[in-house]
Amino acid sequence: MDSQTSKAQLRSRIRAARADRSLIEATPGTTAAAGAVAAAAWDLIRETPVRSLLAYAALPGEPDLDPALDQFLASGGTVYLPVVTKVGEPLMFGQVTGSMASLRPQGRWGIREPARDGELLTAAQLLSPTIGLDLVFVPALGFGTDGARLGNGGGFYDRTFGPHGAEPLGSGLFGSGLPGSEPPGSERNGSAASGSEAPGSGPRVVGVCFAYELNLKGLAAEVWDLRIPEAVTDDGTHIFTA
Repeated sequence: MDSQTSKAQLRSRIRAARADRSLIEATPGTTAAAGAVAAAAWDLIRETPVRSLLAYAALPGEPDLDPALDQFLASGGTVYLPVVTKVGEPLMFGQVTGSMASLRPQGRWGIREPARDGELLTAAQLLSPTIGLDLVFVPALGFGTDGARLGNGGGFYDRTFGPHGAEPLGSGLFGSGLPGSEPPGSERNGSAASGSEAPGSGPRVVGVCFAYELNLKGLAAEVWDLRIPEAVTDDGTHIFTA
């Protein structure tokens, strides 16, 4: 079985499981796993000094971070979201100026995006010291044991942030956000945490999925696939092993 067939089968299986989960959680009295993911994301935001972050606006079935993002916005934080400008091109990014509920679906996939009448940033601009991004939430259908990401198949995150993308994430020694990954003598709330000055520094990068989508068996990752050092789920934060 080739890698693309493997990924297609995994995507089909996970999407079906998410659809079933959504139906179950729509039943009154049922605890929603998506709410637990948002709560875990908010805990992570609070434990990490964060002034600005990149997140995503969830599609149906995806872990919905809106409650955490709205709390962060209400506390004075800055949230950026991806904007699809053209198929086959890297993502652009816009700032959320209201609540997450104020966003409207855009484009062929109906993804909620910031208004395009505002300034859009390239990946390089978003990760620049001028913005000082502290945290990146990356959505996924799941992850392999080494943090290899299974996306929706469009290639947008790989094309933007993957090892061969426009602006690779986590390529620097100090960009993983994991304990012990900071430059010697620095603290998480220093320059390394803000992605500002140290060579190879960058924001903390955290994947987002449901707990049962971790450590996917049969995921054949490619060299261009984005790999993530940790993920937040309905069971809390999970650290991947290389």
